[in-house]
Amino acid sequence: MKILLPVDGSRHSLNAVRYVAERLWPSLEDAEITLLHVHYRVPPRAASAVGRTVVEGYYQSEAEAAQKGARKLLDQHGIPYNALRQPGYPGKVIPEHAESMGADLVVMGSHGLGAAKGLLLGSVTQAVIANCSTPLLVVRDGQLPPEKGEVLVAVDGSAYTRRAVSYLLRHRAQFAPQGRVTLMHVSPPPGRMLTAVDRILESQRQADNEKAMRPAKRLLDKVGVKYKAVNVTGDPGERIANHARGNHSSLIVMGSHGRGSMTSLLLGSVTQKTLAGARAPVLIVR
Repeated sequence: MKILLPVDGSRHSLNAVRYVAERLWPSLEDAEITLLHVHYRVPPRAASAVGRTVVEGYYQSEAEAAQKGARKLLDQHGIPYNALRQPGYPGKVIPEHAESMGADLVVMGSHGLGAAKGLLLGSVTQAVIANCSTPLLVVRDGQLPPEKGEVLVAVDGSAYTRRAVSYLLRHRAQFAPQGRVTLMHVSPPPGRMLTAVDRILESQRQADNEKAMRPAKRLLDKVGVKYKAVNVTGDPGERIANHARGNHSSLIVMGSHGRGSMTSLLLGSVTQKTLAGARAPVLIVR
């Protein structure tokens, strides 16, 4: 398994490294870990004024400072890794590097901005989500989630959900070692159930729930993984995040179609709302 760890020296970046070291690495064999620090380029006029040697020295010192905590943590756990640096915009360079190295997973930290700010403001994490075709695990600040917590899989019956569940099952030794999986589908709130039309709509909602669950259930049944199915109504991003907090989930798994950077940064989505409200790591599979 090839894992790309973008680091910038922040505490949330270090928490992502800790997740890899303490939760993923014990069940990995011959994994390749790459630390990547992406630094912004020095403007051409400034670079020309001070000279190439000075600029390169600056880049090197910045990378060493950004990677120092991550390298120390990996060294303490006896985990081998490659440390790289690359100039450019992180939201673009990280997805491109993940693809070029054939990474199986990108793991990065996020401080979380809260629902309103997280949906309205751009960030490196949001840009990576928008541009990255490699599965991406976003780890929040604070204590790591309980190892034996449930794995919450958000399902909607789409091909993206099937890919997310398939990825989870291929790597369930790392992500779901306890086998506690909950499938969750969120549908719009029902009517007041006062008329025949409302009853028809409720019947249709129940049919939609089963249709959304069916592909994920088949995949889990095929490999004999036990699961619990939960159908709720409301705002999907909020309900997923609230359920994960209330049940102390160890991981949230989601499929995402991706929107392209500008749309993703300006418009709300289920993925972004979940990230804004969740405390558990979120695994996003495109």
